[in-house]
Formats: sequence, C-alpha cells, structure tokens
Amino acid sequence: MFFLCAIITGIVKALSQTPEEQKEFLENYRMEKKQRKESKRLYRSIESQAIAKYPGRANYRKRKAYIDKHL
Repeated sequence: MFFLCAIITGIVKALSQTPEEQKEFLENYRMEKKQRKESKRLYRSIESQAIAKYPGRANYRKRKAYIDKHL
C-alpha cells in the first residue's frame, strides 16, 4: 500500500512540475548518479590497494584501517 501511494505521489509531483523544474531535477539526478559511481570506483581502487598491501584473511582489520584512512 505504501509503495502504491509513493508511486502515485511521484506521478502527481512530476505532472505538476514545469519543464524547467523537470530538467533541473533530471540534471541533479544524473549528477548524483555520476558522483555515486565515482565514489564506488574510488572505493574499489583503494580497496584493491589495501588487498595488495595486506593480503590474506588474517589482515582484514589492517585493510579496513587502510581503507578508512585513505577515504
């Protein structure tokens, strides 16, 4: 039921926006999506460096500390 209300609210909101507001909303959405993608890429890069520096299962805490330090 909640999801149905959320969908209907989203449709009503989209229809009530002007074309400029819709364009701005889409630009913001795309920018946020791009930032999330870049953030994931950075995290994976740092994670792979940590794995290379501290291989093996026993070094999980060291890898976690390395990742936290470099983010």
